[in-house]
Amino acid sequence: MRSIQNFKNIFMEPKIILCLMILVYSVFSCNYALAWTVAPVRFEIKGQKGKEYTLTFSVLNESQLYEKRFEIQTDDWIINKNNDFLRKAFTPEIENKYSATSWIKVTPMQFVVPPGETKNIRFTISVPNNVSIDGDYSAGIFVGEKNIEKPPKGEKVVHIKQDTFIGVIVYVKLGEEKHSLTLKNLEVKSKSVSNGLNKVTILPTYESRGNVHSRGQIQVKLEPLSKTAAESEDNPELNAGEVVILRESAVTYPIDLPDPLPVNSEWKITVKTDFGSYTPVLVGTKTYKVPLIEQKPETKKQETEKKEIKKS
Repeated sequence: MRSIQNFKNIFMEPKIILCLMILVYSVFSCNYALAWTVAPVRFEIKGQKGKEYTLTFSVLNESQLYEKRFEIQTDDWIINKNNDFLRKAFTPEIENKYSATSWIKVTPMQFVVPPGETKNIRFTISVPNNVSIDGDYSAGIFVGEKNIEKPPKGEKVVHIKQDTFIGVIVYVKLGEEKHSLTLKNLEVKSKSVSNGLNKVTILPTYESRGNVHSRGQIQVKLEPLSKTAAESEDNPELNAGEVVILRESAVTYPIDLPDPLPVNSEWKITVKTDFGSYTPVLVGTKTYKVPLIEQKPETKKQETEKKEIKKS
């Protein structure tokens, strides 16, 4: 549920770090192509109690033919233990104990961007005087495109649907920052994909007992420990992406190896995660023998579906 693009920072202010992360939600079609962008898409602010901060992001309409209508929502969000990004608007049961959503005011909340033009959107963060706990407070500003459907003949109502959101993520850091990270667990799972080969997923679990979020770059290295493994064409070593761990939380980050591994091959798996200068590099190792997984015989329904696919 995540897409990353590079943008030019259009706003900078002392003590404000602008980083890039784009969160796109397509409710109706995963083939929907965005013709608009938002930049920057993350703000990290070193704030003070009782202070107000004014910031700006921009919305660019990349279409050269059509104007686009937008509406803004402010909302709580979390990253759960399964590494899913969840909004409260769509998952009401979630709770952000350190929410800054009520601190944020956006102007305007609805707007139109002509073809090929950019609209600058201003928002303010008003930090209350009575915040008693130091650390990260977070919120999301979600920009939604309003797709207008022409009403059927005889109807006067214009139907509006929102099918895409881009999130501007805001962190406000108050007081003393504490970083405390551990690699809590390292699991490996296999799934048979064909005779003699398994799809392998590595599952490191990270835990933060600090009061700020952390971002870590993950590297995975596989070393052969058996003849079968040594004969494999590839000994994968890869950059596995970036994990984000919120304050006082745990996350399991799934890493799918790009190529299946031979059954009965044995490997030494090393996972290194670099969180920058705040904490030492976390390293976990595990010896893993790729298991033989008996494939269940296909049901009549599965056989019929395969035949239909071949016919088409």
